[in-house]
Amino acid sequence: MMISAAIVFLITFAGVYSQTTLTLPPLPYAYNALEPVLSEKLMHLHHDKHFFAYTNKTNMVLRLMCNETKNGDKLKEIGNLPIEIILTRLGELPETYGLSLRHNGGGYINHKLFFSLLKAPTATAAENKPTGVFLEALEKSFGSFDKFRELFSAASVNLFGSGWVWLYIDARTKTLVLNFTANQDNPIMFDKNHFVIMGIDLWEHAYYPVYENRRAEYVENFWRLVNWPVVSQRYIESQSKRSDL
Repeated sequence: MMISAAIVFLITFAGVYSQTTLTLPPLPYAYNALEPVLSEKLMHLHHDKHFFAYTNKTNMVLRLMCNETKNGDKLKEIGNLPIEIILTRLGELPETYGLSLRHNGGGYINHKLFFSLLKAPTATAAENKPTGVFLEALEKSFGSFDKFRELFSAASVNLFGSGWVWLYIDARTKTLVLNFTANQDNPIMFDKNHFVIMGIDLWEHAYYPVYENRRAEYVENFWRLVNWPVVSQRYIESQSKRSDL
């Protein structure tokens, strides 16, 4: 049976599309679950608008890469990889694709991680602390949990412009490191073997509808939201293998 060229194109395009389409993960809690720290309105804006936009724009770039004909099969090969892997190979891409994926693909994985690390708030930050081997690791690296929280908070309040503050396992030293990135950069863009444990979104869209210019208040209340069992599990996984963000 003869198949028309148009049908072949549609089948081919559908196949590429299915391999490169990212989905918008639903929040693992209700939109109002983080109140009063983060409002229901803010969560709709942050998740349904900003995260949604990063997802769609990343998908657009990946589809273009997978249908590119000027660079042989390399763009298609990279475009069909998991987004976490693609973001470790940005230097191999033409600048137009690389910059767009750095901003939008970075926004996708950063928000995917961020929302997964939050839970309903405790009454105070003092009530919400990690335990077990992760607490021991923080104490070994920073002296105490309180000292870690102090350093993380200071870095978050003082970060200029938009970006993130991260806690991650350094690929070279295998130790916990506290550092920041601008815009939607992620530590894995600088070394594919960094393992991100947790991070805080310091773009204004993450807090401005509730806190306006009071970033310090947002950072202080962030500690009421951290889901330490999830963060601790990421640390445990980092000791044996590298998993996707």
